[in-house]
Amino acid sequence: MHRIWNRIDFAFGSAWQNFWRNAAVSIASVLIVWMVLLSLGSLLMVLNSLQHILTLEKGRASAISIFLADNTPLSSAMDFKLQLMRDSRVSAVSYVTKEQALVRFQEMPTLSPDLIAALGSNPLPASLDVTVKDIRSLADIDKMVRTSPLVDKSPATNYSPDVIDKIIVLARVAGIAGVVLIVGLAALSLFIIMLTIRTAIYMRRKEIEVMKLVGATDWFVRWPFIVEGLMVGVLGAVVAVIIVGLGYRPAEQYLQPRLVFIPLFYDPEFLKVVLAGMLAFGLLLGTVGSYLGVRRFLRQ
Repeated sequence: MHRIWNRIDFAFGSAWQNFWRNAAVSIASVLIVWMVLLSLGSLLMVLNSLQHILTLEKGRASAISIFLADNTPLSSAMDFKLQLMRDSRVSAVSYVTKEQALVRFQEMPTLSPDLIAALGSNPLPASLDVTVKDIRSLADIDKMVRTSPLVDKSPATNYSPDVIDKIIVLARVAGIAGVVLIVGLAALSLFIIMLTIRTAIYMRRKEIEVMKLVGATDWFVRWPFIVEGLMVGVLGAVVAVIIVGLGYRPAEQYLQPRLVFIPLFYDPEFLKVVLAGMLAFGLLLGTVGSYLGVRRFLRQ
């Protein structure tokens, strides 16, 4: 046990010395790992928000709001509601008053109180919320109700057939671009870590020769350099985790009032998973990079 402890102590002590002997290259490696993990964490949080938006829009996809003209009598609105309910394509219809529409508007998390106060009088129309049995019927319902004199003309409905498709495309583009970015930065970080280990081996080449002459095994020589790579990965990961962990909520609070009609989502449970994944990925980068460096320049 004492012998094992001495080897561990030697590995970590030598790794720490190597790190500061090549401070410039070591710090560059830490910064590259930090950039990779910060990009990874930020990308995952953005994709999570896009997924929430997509889920929300899919839930709304089977419904359409028909906006009524302000001069529409309540009796006429109820007759229109009964007419829609008799349509075999419709599963439910609900009447929303102007006051209820304003309450919904005020409850939107993406709107600031100043914007609501600036409205003054209630400009929102009453509406009929129609839920269809088959999402493919929405276009026909939208086309049909636009001919009614009871319907407001600007806009007549909230039907937006391209919204979900656009969000899906945006999520795919962001995902592909993010993967390309992460792969490129990860490859660069592995190269920098390998360069760090190669420099450390070169600077200690005479010491390594002496160790080999007195009977040191190959892995006894290699472990300090592998631990050094782990240190680089952990340091880069810790910095990235601190920035993402502490900055995610303030960033969401700052951006939400400025992205009025794009709901951002704060998901603390997903954040914990992302932070754990960032730490694990940092360890992986450090381990793989140092092992490749040792394997390449300390062959048996």
